[in-house]
Amino acid sequence: MVRITLSLVVAFLLTGCAASDMAENAVITPKTVTVAEAATDGPHFYWYTFRPNQPITLNERVFTSNLGQYQASYRWRSGKLFELYQQGQQRIDGSVTPFTLQLRFDSDGLAVFQRYQQGQTIVPLTNVEIAKLHRQTLRLAAKVEQLNQHRHLWVQGHWQQQQFIPCQQQQPVEVIAQSNAEKLSGQGYMAVSGQLQQGQLKVDDILLQRPQLQCLVAPNLLKQ
Repeated sequence: MVRITLSLVVAFLLTGCAASDMAENAVITPKTVTVAEAATDGPHFYWYTFRPNQPITLNERVFTSNLGQYQASYRWRSGKLFELYQQGQQRIDGSVTPFTLQLRFDSDGLAVFQRYQQGQTIVPLTNVEIAKLHRQTLRLAAKVEQLNQHRHLWVQGHWQQQQFIPCQQQQPVEVIAQSNAEKLSGQGYMAVSGQLQQGQLKVDDILLQRPQLQCLVAPNLLKQ
């Protein structure tokens, strides 16, 4: 009888602690960070919203050298991956084909909805393929967290008449080129790895430069 009573007490305490942790985490204001990396297929830009140890949303934009733009949105519920939506182009049998992919998962990580379209064709995904996509998304979130921890920050704006005007303001800032940064030149949109502080832009490298591109925003492909 004593053992049963102690077990109930311990279980009650653990449940209370877990509920307290969830309640405490729920009142913490979500934080959004923007990080980027220069990958082999092109620059990747991320918008990541999270609470401590709990992803909420992740949005991604990629500019590849041979497939054009690719974008994706991912959403979690109570720390579990709930939904993903990818949109862009793939190379299939040597041809570049537009595609969209949407998946929703239950709390056990099992797909409850899928829609994968290549061009005008709907293609069913196998359980193995879905499980792979689920793992890839979790690894992506972990990678973005590491990029944030290592301060892989980026700044975007427009280079005009030898001046850099950040997207978040309309005043030019002083540019300090560092590391292997290319010489800033040309006109139009530019995204660079570095930091903007006190009116100075420290540039480590140029991530993307396009004459006619507007300032990037998170794709937010998922319906609320």
